[in-house]
Parts: sequence; C-alpha cells; structure tokens
Amino acid sequence: MVRPASATPALVLSHGPGGLGATRSLSRLGVPVTVVIYDDHDPARYTRLSFNMLSVQGEDHAERESNLLELLRSLDMDGAAILTTSDRLVSFVSVHRDELSRKYRFNLPPTEMLDGLNDKSREVRLIESLGFEIPRTVTALPAEPRLLDAELRYPLIIKPHSFNAENVFPHKNAIIPDRRQLEEFYEVWEAALPSVLAQEVIPGPDTYSWVGSGTFDTNHELLDYGIKQKLRCLPAHFGGSTCARSRDNSEILRLSRELGKALRYVGHAGVEFRWDDRDRSFKYIEINPRMPANVGFDEACGLKTVWNSYRIALDEEPDRLPRAQRNGVYFLDLRGDSYSMREDGLSPARIIGDYLSLLFKKTNGMYFAWDDPVPGFYVGWRFVMQKLRGLNRRLRRRVTAALIMS
Repeated sequence: MVRPASATPALVLSHGPGGLGATRSLSRLGVPVTVVIYDDHDPARYTRLSFNMLSVQGEDHAERESNLLELLRSLDMDGAAILTTSDRLVSFVSVHRDELSRKYRFNLPPTEMLDGLNDKSREVRLIESLGFEIPRTVTALPAEPRLLDAELRYPLIIKPHSFNAENVFPHKNAIIPDRRQLEEFYEVWEAALPSVLAQEVIPGPDTYSWVGSGTFDTNHELLDYGIKQKLRCLPAHFGGSTCARSRDNSEILRLSRELGKALRYVGHAGVEFRWDDRDRSFKYIEINPRMPANVGFDEACGLKTVWNSYRIALDEEPDRLPRAQRNGVYFLDLRGDSYSMREDGLSPARIIGDYLSLLFKKTNGMYFAWDDPVPGFYVGWRFVMQKLRGLNRRLRRRVTAALIMS
C-alpha cells in the first residue's frame, strides 16, 4: 500500500475486533495505519489494509505492557495519532501519557475520569451523581447471599469492577436468576466477591437495549454518532451485541450528548442505555472510553466516527458536516450470534431461517469484508476448529463411557 504524503500516520493499538474496524475505516480514507497487535489471535493481524503490522509478546499482561512501552519508545513515528481499542490499552496510554505525549498525539479524558470509568463501582456512583438513572446496584457485595437477596430483585447480573479482576473472575458477567444460584455463586467465587458488583437486570426483550458510538470533541460536543438497537446478545439477552440494526432514537442521542457534556468527555466512546417499562425511562448501562468492538459498523451506516476520533487525537478540526445515519443496516457477529441463538434454545431451522432472511438485507459483519476477507476467514476457521475439538471431546467421552459399561 502506498503511503499518502499528506496524511499523518495512525497507530492503532489493537486488542479485539475494534482494532480491525478502526484500521479498515482509516485505511479506506487514505490514512497510513500501523497496527500493534496485543493478542496473538487478534483478527487485525490478518488485514491487508494496514501500512505496517507489529506485535508485542509476553507471558502475562505486565510483560506485554512493558514490551509495548519499549516498542512505542523505539518506533520512528513521531507525531502519529494513537487510537486504543480496549479498556486495558486505554489505561496503559493514560498511565504513560506524560511520556507518550512527548512523541505521539492522542486526546483522552483526564486520568482520574478514565480510572473511574474503568472501575464499574466508581463509574455507577459517578454517573448517578450526575443525575442519570441507573439500575439498582450494590457495588460492595455483602458477606452472605441472603443480605444481597434482601437488597436487589432477581434476576441479577454480576459484573467485575474492571479488567484487572480477570485473574479472580475471568468472565464478562454472570446472570443470577434466583436465590439458589446466588448461593452457588458465593460458594464458587468466594475469592472474587471483593472484585465484583451486582445489579438488577432491567426486564424486557433485547430490543430494549440501545448502543451508541461516536466522538466528543475538545468542547465535549458530540460529532457523528451511530445508534443501533440490539436484537441479540451474548450471553443470550445479557451481553454485547451479536445482531443489531441501525435505527434513529432521539432520546438516546439527547442522553448521550448530555452525558458527554456532564463528564466533560473527549474522544471516542461507546455508550449503552436500556429502556425500563416500569417507570418509562432509559437507564444508563455503561460507557466504554475506547473504540468499541463494532466500530466498523459506523462506517457501514455512513458515519465517519473513526475519522473524527483520528482528527481529535491530532487536535485538529474534525469533520463537522452533519450526516444522517443510514438506518436499517444490520450488524452481525456470526460466531457470537450462533452461540447466542443456541444458548437461547432456538431450533436449527429457526437459526437457518434468521440467517437466510439477512441475505435480503444490508448486513455488515464484524470480521468479514469484501475488500479485506482474510480476517473473516481466519475467525471462521478458528470457530470451526473449536467446534470440531468440542465434538471430538464429546465423542471420546461417549466411547469411554460405552467401554466402561460393556
């Protein structure tokens, strides 16, 4: 790929599918992108749209982050715009912002705010103090399940305070439908209790959840903003989007604008709200201070959110031409969505029928793109191999059981 002489390079720190989406969006606009791969299985490793591809190694996160810092010190990319795609890497850049800002360009919220947003117990207190409604939450779990049972209604969702809790609770969340399973959770995850919080689950279908993606400028004004309505999630009904559609929602737009102003936020953010029928209002769920996993969907909807984040990182004027979102575009994470529908107990015929219906709609995949197909094939291959390994394990267990019984 020929490097445009006029474009400032971008340095995408890729840790998940958001790195792939950011790389594709900027490269298609002529920006020379260097991708730094944080995880060996990152799909961005296989994109053909990057100008350069680097990776960091390490036995654990501490070693990887140390190696990443040394890599950034050694690169001949002075003035490049840094874009981050995971909470961990946002925190990394924030921790080293004084040193990195002498060489690179980025525009992040203040360290204290990022620390608060990356710790959900602090986040919910901050958001509630700003006047936004949130689900009922217990940030410090009591010592006995009966005490939590008395404070929140079922079902509950248990979430880690931050990415740093993965050593004691390696899950995005846990759904607790009743007292019996709460007691089981306490028994199994006793060591993790100080590292998690509990929230009431707002009842209703997946379509009650709405997600926004966009950039706040240095005046905390919201620029292009993609809004999508969830259709399916993983875990089923309680996780990140696996199938969604772009759809305008003036209330979500208003709330997102007010949230950015109240936080004095700058940079890219993914924001989620959920409708609550009980009091006819939207409740705040979370804000992710980074490029979200499905940021490439914004481009499919005609929005230049990644471009705006790149310009804000350079402290340059973003594209302020107002653009209408292209509505009715479907987002699909095929791998995660197939898990979600099976987890939800849907029949194979229903699953196949749903996917066949998408053939007649404008659909954007998280991994596959016609001008950059290899990441999609790679993710598909890993998915098939994983299923084959699982099938092999089940067959071996059945054969072993049959031999024991014979």
